[in-house]
Amino acid sequence: GGDDDGEAEGSNLPSSMRHRNRAVAEREASRLARPERRTRSSQLGHATKSRSAVASVPMGVFVPSSANREDGKIDGIREGSWCGPFSVARQYIEAREDARRKREEEQNEGTSGEHHPLDDLMNEIELEKKRKANPSMNWRGAASGVSDGKSNYYVKRRKQLARQREASGNSGRIPSLFKMCVDMIVDNFDDVEALGDVGVDVRRSLCEHLVARGKMNGAAFDVLAEAGVEALEVIDCTTVTQEQLTEALDALVPSGLKALILNHAGRCFGSKAVNSIVSAPSNAMFGVSIGGAYLLKDDDAASLVAATAPTLSSIEFKACNLLGPSFCNAVAHHFASTGGNGCLLELSLEDVPITKEGLLTIATSSDALRNLKSLTLRQVEGVDDEVVSILLGAVGDGLEHIDLSLNLNLTDECLPAIRRCNKNGKLRSLQLSNLKNLTAAGLEAFFTYDIPGLPN
Repeated sequence: GGDDDGEAEGSNLPSSMRHRNRAVAEREASRLARPERRTRSSQLGHATKSRSAVASVPMGVFVPSSANREDGKIDGIREGSWCGPFSVARQYIEAREDARRKREEEQNEGTSGEHHPLDDLMNEIELEKKRKANPSMNWRGAASGVSDGKSNYYVKRRKQLARQREASGNSGRIPSLFKMCVDMIVDNFDDVEALGDVGVDVRRSLCEHLVARGKMNGAAFDVLAEAGVEALEVIDCTTVTQEQLTEALDALVPSGLKALILNHAGRCFGSKAVNSIVSAPSNAMFGVSIGGAYLLKDDDAASLVAATAPTLSSIEFKACNLLGPSFCNAVAHHFASTGGNGCLLELSLEDVPITKEGLLTIATSSDALRNLKSLTLRQVEGVDDEVVSILLGAVGDGLEHIDLSLNLNLTDECLPAIRRCNKNGKLRSLQLSNLKNLTAAGLEAFFTYDIPGLPN
């Protein structure tokens, strides 16, 4: 009765189920009869990816679609291959490498054509526009380990030790011998009577450390400005009086002072200091750099230029609010090829109230700028497109540096003049920062080759 029931129950099964059961029975029987021989039975009905209920891949059911089917592959996986985990992983890696290789080939084909110098800049601008239109592009996930670092004792201890070393001035590295010597001298600078025959770099480093530690006073200035130095450079003259500077210049200028560099020279560089330089029996200075001298008058600056023009080649004035037409006339006259014998190589004016007429006087009244190699006009009241065009037209062919930053009146009209000035290709640096009226179209034209009337 039980066999009849089993046969009746088996006859009710679908044909596919009966076929699968028969295949399993044949495979097991063959394996048990001859265990030393590898059997080759028929493939089971569920052992293909197209008929499996669940695939052994992380994505679950393997559902082919027309969208991702290409060349007999689905998502980079061959359709007839086995769906085991290692096989699928290996095929996914191969598909990823193929996609990367194809992407690199497309990029190489795209970059093989003509490349404009501003293409990268335009791509960044387009990316910035996309980010503004799609704020989700700016999202960044939290860095891994940040939350763990807050509760980690060793991380806290390491940060605390770094802060202690920074506060004590010890970065954890062995300081150089030069720094150790400078620190020792600064610590005992009250007992230093003279520095002797040391270079300008050593004196500058000592001055910087003295200012940083608040030890820069009149006595320290007397040591730095001892007789015999060739360059007097003080990065902060706020504690120096005009009498001290005048006394030092009375001794230094006749003995061969070549460079005078004073920053924050508010009250120390005035008429008395200028008279000390002008009245010196001999003068060999080739560089003058004065910053923040609110006592320096226009006539005094003109007298300084006239007295030092035979040897002077570098002029720099920063934040000197009394400079004007007298200074411009002195530069135009004493550095001209006919009226004077000076050779001006560097001219730097920053945050000075020189008008447009004064700047045009320097460029048009003589050829004082014929030998100029460096021109800096930062935040100058009278600088506009016309002034830049005329000044650069008066400069010779050897200009190597131009800085026109912080001049709000400059527009795209000044760029062709800069390009014409560089017709020999000697320009090495160009600074145009904080010029709000410059446009992207003007800069693109500035860097574009083969424009009629402009050198490449």
